[in-house]
Amino acid sequence: MRETYLVILNSIKNNLRLKIVLIVYIAVTIMCVLGITIALYFFLIAPEMKTGLPDKSKLELYLGLIMYSTCFISLGINLNSLAFQSMTKEKSRGNIESLLATPLEAKSIWIAKSIAIFIPGLILGEVLTLITLIAVNYIYFVPEIGFIFNPWLAVSSFLAAPLIYLCLSLLIHFIGLTGKPATGNIIVQIFLPVMISLMINLAVRNILDITSWSFTLANLGIAVLIAIIVIFLLPRLTRERIVLSR
Repeated sequence: MRETYLVILNSIKNNLRLKIVLIVYIAVTIMCVLGITIALYFFLIAPEMKTGLPDKSKLELYLGLIMYSTCFISLGINLNSLAFQSMTKEKSRGNIESLLATPLEAKSIWIAKSIAIFIPGLILGEVLTLITLIAVNYIYFVPEIGFIFNPWLAVSSFLAAPLIYLCLSLLIHFIGLTGKPATGNIIVQIFLPVMISLMINLAVRNILDITSWSFTLANLGIAVLIAIIVIFLLPRLTRERIVLSR
């Protein structure tokens, strides 16, 4: 366990050395979050606030869309930016083979690499989501109707969305270790826009209430589905397969 922890720390340090990638990641994430927040304000929040008697349930929905999108985008862009770069460099430099030469099991290396990539996105995602929750409330809602907060909305944004990306990180690192990192990167690139579009459309069309337990359950279901795929593939994670995949 201690060895796995050390691999996680070392991997995080190596990832933080990708300064240009990190700067681009943070900048793109902030721009995307600001873009979504501004767009939702002008098209949804502002018109509702101008009605004189704004519907609190609608405002909860709009706030939920902003919070969920913020966390999901932060995690998604993180995985998109760092996972492929990190895995490609580590395989090309022989770092993975060096780790395999130690007493560490292939499974421990896989878990450590997956968590190391996931953590930066988790931190930025949680921080930005908290900032959007507070900022949107105090800029738009508090002066007129008070602070808006929904517990299911918080669970979906702060817990369910990260759980999806933790499972996805495990999946793409499995693919990257046993096959080509580019394949995992394609999955991440497709997953982010598809999931965001799907969830926003379901919420806006009132098919799925983003402020209710059903939305949280749907997200947890997606995480479980990815986890099942990972568990199904796990027997293929062997030292030999990792070495031969280079």
